[in-house]
Amino acid sequence: MPGRKSHWAVFGFLIGILTGIVGLGGGYALVPGLIYLFGAPVYITMGSSLAVMIPLAAVAGSIKLYQGFVALTTALILGAGTIVGAQLGAAVIKRFKPNTLKLIFGLYFLFVSAKFIAAYFGVAIW
Repeated sequence: MPGRKSHWAVFGFLIGILTGIVGLGGGYALVPGLIYLFGAPVYITMGSSLAVMIPLAAVAGSIKLYQGFVALTTALILGAGTIVGAQLGAAVIKRFKPNTLKLIFGLYFLFVSAKFIAAYFGVAIW
């Protein structure tokens, strides 16, 4: 992937901080950042994002578990569903063109952004 490795490390550090603050997986910022800041191919970006989540989730999840902020049964059920869904997603992704994936990702972020902005003003969107 293009870009200097030191830039990747700084970007990863910032994503880690944002993930810890907002409690979202880093993919919400990691994927578009790698695509638009570093010019990485879409398929490589998505695969790299998933691989990065393994240590991130292990560390952050362990901390939250220790702090008592995890409903363990719920987390295990969600984890099982995620494992199955990830397998299906990895098999299906090759059927999409990179630009189609960018469009899907962009529309998803547009929807989530509108939802957050509307919620700030007390308006519920689906």
